[in-house]
Amino acid sequence: MNDLNILQFNRVSRVQTFGRDHASDFAPGSKTRDLFLKLDPIVTKLEEYRVGKLRQPVGKKACIAALIADFKDIARTARAIYLDDPSFPKSEYRTPRTRTETPIATHADALLQLLENQEEDTPAQLAEKDALRAKFIAYELPGDFVEDLRSDRDALTDCNKNKHSDLSESVEATAAIEELLDQAQTVITRLDAAIKNKYARVPEKLAAWRTASRTHRPSRPAKSTPPTPTPPTA
Repeated sequence: MNDLNILQFNRVSRVQTFGRDHASDFAPGSKTRDLFLKLDPIVTKLEEYRVGKLRQPVGKKACIAALIADFKDIARTARAIYLDDPSFPKSEYRTPRTRTETPIATHADALLQLLENQEEDTPAQLAEKDALRAKFIAYELPGDFVEDLRSDRDALTDCNKNKHSDLSESVEATAAIEELLDQAQTVITRLDAAIKNKYARVPEKLAAWRTASRTHRPSRPAKSTPPTPTPPTA
């Protein structure tokens, strides 16, 4: 498994645990209970692939999926900002209706041009971008959401550079892992509707579900401060 696969696997495992911890809330034989049970064989198979295969290069499909997830978060937030300010250009943030690499990469580059500081930006443009990012962060996007987008865009570039390299994980295993994760995503999407309906008036359980069902990015290591040079002695 590559890093992104591991994050997705951890998410599936958390959802499985959530289902077990709250099993008494769902009647035996109910649709929701059955959906949780469908995750068990998927997790078992993913666990088999996970052992000893933790750090393989990210596949192109996974890179594109990560970018689309970024796009959806940004587009959803842009629509909310538009409600505050009807002059806000929400169409510039609309997610492409394709999984084809070229338009995905083009949209990522366009978003980064809008949101990321560029070397050629003037002080006024930098200030405008600070204010623009603040609008998104005000709606609870992570403070480093632009850095996440850049990281995912660079991962797609790296994937293309390394596409002819000798991968230690077989093509068959990679395809199988991604197929299992796709199956799990389908189950979780259906569960998301059921759980949000079930716990609409139970905020603590709804919050627990959101934590379990979200793909958590690893925290970024703190930047170390270089030591202060010791002045020469006289």
